[in-house]
Amino acid sequence: MTQPELTVGSPQHHWPFSRGLVVESLVNAGASGPVAAAAARRVEQQLRAARRSPVSPADLQALMVEVAREVAGEEVARAAAAQTPAFFDIFVKAKKGTLPFSRGVLARTLEDTGLSPRDAYGTASEVDVRLRQRGVRELSVGDLDALIEQTLVGRYGEHLRLTYRFLQGNRGKLGVVSASGGAPVPFSKGLLVQSLLAAGVAPDVARKVARVTQRDLRGHEDRVVTRQAVREKVEALLRDEVGPDVSARYRLLRVIRRPPRPLIVLLGGVSGTGKSFLAAEVAYRLGITRVISTDSIREVMRAVVSRELVPGLHASTFNAWEALLPPGDPRPETPSREQLLAGFRDQVAQVSVGVGAVARRSIEEGTSLVLEGVHLVPGYLRAADYAGALIVPMLVTLPNEDEHRRHFQARDQETSANRPLHRYMHYFREIRGMQDELEALAAREDVPLLDGLTLDESADQAVDVVLRRVMAALTPNERLALLGEEDGSGEGQ
Repeated sequence: MTQPELTVGSPQHHWPFSRGLVVESLVNAGASGPVAAAAARRVEQQLRAARRSPVSPADLQALMVEVAREVAGEEVARAAAAQTPAFFDIFVKAKKGTLPFSRGVLARTLEDTGLSPRDAYGTASEVDVRLRQRGVRELSVGDLDALIEQTLVGRYGEHLRLTYRFLQGNRGKLGVVSASGGAPVPFSKGLLVQSLLAAGVAPDVARKVARVTQRDLRGHEDRVVTRQAVREKVEALLRDEVGPDVSARYRLLRVIRRPPRPLIVLLGGVSGTGKSFLAAEVAYRLGITRVISTDSIREVMRAVVSRELVPGLHASTFNAWEALLPPGDPRPETPSREQLLAGFRDQVAQVSVGVGAVARRSIEEGTSLVLEGVHLVPGYLRAADYAGALIVPMLVTLPNEDEHRRHFQARDQETSANRPLHRYMHYFREIRGMQDELEALAAREDVPLLDGLTLDESADQAVDVVLRRVMAALTPNERLALLGEEDGSGEGQ
């Protein structure tokens, strides 16, 4: 004869009695498996003998405690009375209402952090047990998240806690985490497009690659992926869209954006060559946030040192020679080459002290930097100021005199004559003479020239120079860590 079904709940809402949930509750209270199973059978027998169906969860707990006292002892009985048994729901209060806690739902969320299904369910079960052993019947989402993070730290370490926190705070977003750990950061299509543009990818292709990368890596649920996975996906898409050369260039640019040592890009050149605009564009393409002009450094030094003490510092580089004339000597209409370069070198030597201090501070902070200005003269950089950094010097030039004049005219209009055109035209011969000297020094010191007529051309030249110089400067260990290879022969594979 079939036994009548035992149920738990109320006459209006009830569910089948589960001996397994009673066993689970007693194990959580400290009973061994065999003892818990024996107690659960006795609970079921007493319910059937008394024909108590449906039985309320509270009455079921009371009966379980009574049997546990007889079968497992007083300590287990007290723990069973204090806990929230497995046949009780634990409710989580959220903004959208109150919902029962679910190990299965939590396990699926934890899988998004990178845990295997087995580990995710094991972690969710531990959270469930800890809640029940504390007798929790209701808690907030914040309190539940805090317990989940605490459990993750205990089982797997800080990295998983940060990953879980990212997922909870960035639902629907793709998270990116580095191989060394730390908190994930949201995937940014804008930053990826910026990197792709710097690698020479056409804007429409760059946007398409960024969009497809996000779609394929995220899928239909929240996910956290490694930077390596993002890089491999982008490189594969680039090979399909534009070929292996651009894919390899993108890979190198990623190395430049996270160099093993601070990267300091030096853009020298005389007035009117477009250094400032170029420095901003190069910094943007390389992901460098700090751009400093040597003119700014000079202004700070002028505020500290008076004109009477160091008159050459308060002049422009193209007329600093005037400060070196002996008192009472007549001022020539135009300086000799020796006079021009003597004044120029004197100011360069003075400003180089401040430039070196800025470079040292950037290296100490581990921050990459773009420096631009006429004072960055090939051969005048003090090696000690740049120790510990990857240094890439370049010289911005304008070979065509007419184009150089047009630059000054354009700047005069853009700055509302704050940098008077007539002054630069008056000293134009001196400025061109200084450029000749800088080009000669650059040739002697193997400093590349940037002579593109447009901003994009010069920026492309600059990025190419940075890529080549940095790759040549990497140590074998740095190359292996960054590229996974000991030389550059497999960069585009």
